[in-house]
Amino acid sequence: MAERLSIAEQNQALREQLSPENQAYWDDLVAALRQQPKYANEDTLQRKIREILPNLLVAQSKEQSARDFFGADPQTIADQVGAASTAKPAWLTWDLLVPVLIFILGVVLPAAILPAVPLQGLLITVQFGIFVIAMILGIWWAGRVTSQMQLVGWLVIIVALFLAMWLAARVVPARGLIYLTRVGGSVFLLVFALAVTGLTWWHHRRHADSWFPAILGSLWITTLLALLARFPLTSGLMVTSAGNLLIALGTVLADASILIIGWHIWQLRQTKSE
Repeated sequence: MAERLSIAEQNQALREQLSPENQAYWDDLVAALRQQPKYANEDTLQRKIREILPNLLVAQSKEQSARDFFGADPQTIADQVGAASTAKPAWLTWDLLVPVLIFILGVVLPAAILPAVPLQGLLITVQFGIFVIAMILGIWWAGRVTSQMQLVGWLVIIVALFLAMWLAARVVPARGLIYLTRVGGSVFLLVFALAVTGLTWWHHRRHADSWFPAILGSLWITTLLALLARFPLTSGLMVTSAGNLLIALGTVLADASILIIGWHIWQLRQTKSE
């Protein structure tokens, strides 16, 4: 079995696909980037190259030269790319929205499956506050320890999060009740599911290792259960013991889909980072 190529080897293979003219420009650009303090670390430089070079190849396929693509000489581009800037925190990405959606899928939507059972606005607010605190603690912890300790820390935080939410569900009074009616609730749930699906499609086209696909199975399973509880032909079934069993099985499948698809995406990201 062939060994996996390093990022530097991948970059060299991509460079070979450039035309002689574009190779000359590219080599000057890489040499100029190496002089930038921001890219003094070779690994950082290679990752930046891996980010830029595929875009140049796309431009070349459209018969655009490297100079036209970048719009200036190599030294000027290197100065711009290497300029000190206020970089956004590493955790401030689209990925941050995925846990929020998982919270909605795991806490809010299951409570909205049966139209006769209202959402408890106060409880959801308290639980979301607990969730935000857990996320802040996890992000803070992840930035200060090794990858192995990150895993341990997140496991501890997740267990504590579940316990805190379980306790909140038993002590927070039922206030701010919200009913998702049969018609209005159905429309809302469908619009929400379609909006999240559209966002997932948009983000996945730009990032092949996006986390968003991990939630789609859970999203549509939960939405389908809620719609069955609102359609006249099936609403009666959903309030019986058989309906409760169907809801329970659907919830288990929804949670399992997040874990299974999420594991596949995690492996994809690990492969990409190596």
